Amino acid sequence: MTDGKRKDAPGGGQQNGGKKKKTGNSGKWKTPHHQGKQLDLIQPGDQGIWVTCARHKEAKALREVSQLFSQYLEKMYGIKEMEDAEPEDGDVDDIEAAVQKEVATLSYKDKGDDEHRHFTAVKMNVDCLLFVRTRAPIEPLEFVRRICADAKAREPGQLKCRYVNRLTPVTVIGKASEAGLLEVARKALSPIFKLNPSTEMTAPKEAEESEVEASEEQAKDEGKVVAEEPETREYEPSTFAIRPQIRNHSNLKRNHVIVQTAGLVDQKLHKVNLTSPDYVIVIDIYQAGPHLISLRSEQITRAELTIRQTACGMCVVGRDWEELKKYNLSELYGVSTEEAKEKDS
Repeated sequence: MTDGKRKDAPGGGQQNGGKKKKTGNSGKWKTPHHQGKQLDLIQPGDQGIWVTCARHKEAKALREVSQLFSQYLEKMYGIKEMEDAEPEDGDVDDIEAAVQKEVATLSYKDKGDDEHRHFTAVKMNVDCLLFVRTRAPIEPLEFVRRICADAKAREPGQLKCRYVNRLTPVTVIGKASEAGLLEVARKALSPIFKLNPSTEMTAPKEAEESEVEASEEQAKDEGKVVAEEPETREYEPSTFAIRPQIRNHSNLKRNHVIVQTAGLVDQKLHKVNLTSPDYVIVIDIYQAGPHLISLRSEQITRAELTIRQTACGMCVVGRDWEELKKYNLSELYGVSTEEAKEKDS
């Protein structure tokens, strides 16, 4: 029977045409960039607020800033943040699990919430450090300044934080690399300072351009605003100081960061003043703890890759930064970290 149908051998006739296509990435490797999106790591183009807190109190500090930021979102912008289910109370022996619960209160539940959520907690795996990503219309510097000014004035009704120490606004963030530092510095400094064009290419040009293009493309893909080149305008003479904070990162040294950043500024118009500057350039460079992720492909069932994210954040603050105790809520409240710990014990 020549026209009779044959039975297909196992894995035979349907091997190509009838095989169901895998969902998701179709069995292809997920790159660290894609995994980073799933892990919700800090990305170039982000804005937000660094939060330092008492050791081993990260989960409680995150709950405090969640409530405080929501209060000021409504107070400053008339926006009521979406409410999530509260984590279960009680003592949690596993600090990691406690932080994860609190991250859920600030993180997106799903993509549909993206348009309504204004704060996202990003897990750093670093002791005493949190990062909260913000989105428009929040301007991190003005947001933090208002909170700290009210704390100093003992504004009635302001929620007080027992475990939160310093709030550091981040207006520009990028990779903690030579090229990333210069890219971040140009974007952060250009609205305030006239830049010195003779020092704009101190990093290797090819490496820098590739990193800049990659970060801008990534920012566009995620719907973030990519800073444009500033228009030509007149700059006022001013003085400045640079205050870098580097943690868990060995590639960029403190003195090198200061020299590279200061070298971008036209010092004929802007002078260094370490005692009473008009502006302070606050730089934070961190390497977060390891994130263990899984990679899957058609050839290899499972492989593991450790991601260590690095971030270089920058913000130019005014004279009131010193007056407001460098935006340290604990000092503004008049309650030291030690006293807060004693009350909790």
